[in-house]
Amino acid sequence: MKYFRLQPLRIVSGWTVKYNNFSEYDPETDGEEYSLELCQDLLQLQNNNLLIDLGWYGDFDDGQYKMYMIDITCENPWDRPVEYLETSSKKEILYYLEYWTDYNHYYNYLKKEV
Repeated sequence: MKYFRLQPLRIVSGWTVKYNNFSEYDPETDGEEYSLELCQDLLQLQNNNLLIDLGWYGDFDDGQYKMYMIDITCENPWDRPVEYLETSSKKEILYYLEYWTDYNHYYNYLKKEV
C-alpha cells in the first residue's frame, strides 16, 4: 500500500483553506490502483468573496479535475464561475491553482467588503 502526502502548494497569503484532501497522487503516473485518492472534495480555498473549489468528477478512465473560482456574493455563483478549468492533467491544475491565487490575477475579482 502506497501512502500519499498532501500536495505541497505555493499559495500567497490571504487565502484560507476550507478543506484539503488534495494529495500528491497523480492519475497519469500513479495509475488506477490508488484512484481512491480522487474525489469531488479535494481542495477549497477562500479569500474574501472568492472561493476556489477543486474536485475530481467521473471514473478513473473518463474522469477529470474540475476547478472553479466563484464569487460567493453573486446570485447562483456556481452557474457563473469567474474562472473554470476542466482537465485530466494534475500538472495543469497545479499551474492554474498558483496562477489563480496570485494577487496579480485575482485582484480584479476581489471585493474588499463582504
